[in-house]
Amino acid sequence: KAGDPKGAAEKYAEGISLTEPLLEMDPAELGEDLQRRGTAAYQALRLNSAQACIKSCEWLAAIEHADKVLLLDKDNAKALYRRGCAGMQLDTESRLEMARADFARVATIEPANRDVRGQLAKTKERLKDLRQTEKLRLSMAMSGGLYQEHHDRLGKQQAAYDAEVLRRSEANEDPISFEEWVKAEKEREEEEKKKRREEAERKAKEEAEQRQREAFEKEASRRRAAGEEEVDFQTWIELERLREEELRRERIGGVMQADETDLDAEELRLLRETKSKGYYHGRLGTVLSNNAPTPMQLEAQEVPPETGDSQVGSEWNQAGTWEEKDVTAWAKERLTESLQRARASAPDVPFPTGQMAQVIAKIVKVKSITGDAHIVTVRKKVKHGYHFEAELSFSVAFRTTIADTTSRTDESPANREVGKQCYTGVLALPELSDCVLPSDLRLDARWHNSGPSADLLPLANQWLDELCNVVRNQVMTFRQEYQQKGEAT
Repeated sequence: KAGDPKGAAEKYAEGISLTEPLLEMDPAELGEDLQRRGTAAYQALRLNSAQACIKSCEWLAAIEHADKVLLLDKDNAKALYRRGCAGMQLDTESRLEMARADFARVATIEPANRDVRGQLAKTKERLKDLRQTEKLRLSMAMSGGLYQEHHDRLGKQQAAYDAEVLRRSEANEDPISFEEWVKAEKEREEEEKKKRREEAERKAKEEAEQRQREAFEKEASRRRAAGEEEVDFQTWIELERLREEELRRERIGGVMQADETDLDAEELRLLRETKSKGYYHGRLGTVLSNNAPTPMQLEAQEVPPETGDSQVGSEWNQAGTWEEKDVTAWAKERLTESLQRARASAPDVPFPTGQMAQVIAKIVKVKSITGDAHIVTVRKKVKHGYHFEAELSFSVAFRTTIADTTSRTDESPANREVGKQCYTGVLALPELSDCVLPSDLRLDARWHNSGPSADLLPLANQWLDELCNVVRNQVMTFRQEYQQKGEAT
């Protein structure tokens, strides 16, 4: 009520931490009545938390709170409605499908609920738009990299960041890192999106009220002309609600039947399967039918070799119209192996002290690789796409040596190590993508701690550049191997 959803969520969290343990206790020990009241309080706290998260645009947290309630009560209309409201904001097909199923279920539980029918219609429209966008993306897949759109977006983002850095420099403001700028931009975009949504809702509410006022004025004029008793605006709204309720009951024979509501055939099928099989979680994840085939992921190494020049793709897709295989696991494994082999070295390099030094620059560890890779067949043409972000640990080590004159053999004196300096850091590859050539690959380096001393830094950076070139060559090797695998499938 105070307009502080985040503060409210924190208070609800305290209540949840107190009531949640009651659910796990033995009813005989706790008492059935106390456990029942504790469960009711727990559900109310979760529902309130979901609503607070929706107001704060924390969609995933809202879904999690609603899920907790649905584990206890699968037909809880508020939990279904709030999960649907949060899910439809995420704009992915699986989330929108789940939101559609949620709203359809609420529509059967509360047939007179106008809001849920409005949300159901909005979700259908968003699904339609999303599928149209995806269809367009797939039709363009063969014209460039599968991740060209992402690549272009990153380019625009980098240009905007560079402009902000320049502005801050000219204004003598504190510098900002790329990560901090991206976070601030996301927060700004979310705030603008929230304001636009609130403005749209306000306008829609005002327009609805204006239509109601116009209808009321028309009815008031009719009543005056007919000599009927006049009513105020609020009374008229209540009379209209009762009249529409009565008309609805008359249309369906006086009883609200869930399977006779204005849901389409697909939604009715989902609801029937929901009752018999449990909750629907998206087409691609769970198929709620005894006769449905079991989904199986086809890995690249499991694809049989091509038997003829005319067949491209799997046996079931002999026409070669559209096929997409997820080879992310294989690509990550091969890319990790390639990057970990990156190494640059030299036995004798002039050191700032005048001594000679052995230098070894290498990738110590592949800390993380995130992203995905797919081999796509479109109209019998194969496209191998990938987009990853990687973070690597590297080291640059110098071993200074002098000739060992204490040797008593007739052989040339051996070199004796007199010093060793090793510096470590992190290499970030933010755009490891099929639409970026390895020669154009961006590598962002960061030394740990203070890094090399000022007199040694130029030499260390020189060998770091050498290592970056080796990394690019390793990416080229991976790219060629991936291309061959794409052709093999």
